[in-house]
Amino acid sequence: MIFGQIKIVAIAIAVVVSVVAFVGALWYVTGLRADLMQEQLNNKLLQEGIEEQRAVLERMQKDFEEIKETNRALAAEANRQKQEVQALADKLNTNATGQSRDFGLLAAQRPRAIQRLVNRGTQNAMRCLELASGAPHTEQELAATLSSQVNPECPTLANPNYKGPTR
Repeated sequence: MIFGQIKIVAIAIAVVVSVVAFVGALWYVTGLRADLMQEQLNNKLLQEGIEEQRAVLERMQKDFEEIKETNRALAAEANRQKQEVQALADKLNTNATGQSRDFGLLAAQRPRAIQRLVNRGTQNAMRCLELASGAPHTEQELAATLSSQVNPECPTLANPNYKGPTR
């Protein structure tokens, strides 16, 4: 009889241990599944982050190329304007035949004529500054076809449609 009771107790212990092991395994597997789902979610978020970073890098590269192109255009414009400034300086220091002259001596000899020329040149230069600052072109500036109609201080800026010898 004791042997029968021991058998029952042993079977009961085996059943309890099996149930506990099964519940433990079930709990462990459930935990693994939850961890796996969390890792899959984290992986998805990381992949989305990587794609966002790639998009940002591509946009930055496009922006960089646009900036480089803008800088090239600005450098070309600065060079063109530098040439126009030099041409203006040459106008003061050379006569119509291209010979060197002393502008101060000429001004002392013919003050009224020089004053008229300087005033006209100043008015033209002021219009150049207005245009460079964003002022709209007048109909006359846009329609200039003769060299006498062109602003000689900044012909390419003041008269964009003129294709004469000043270009």
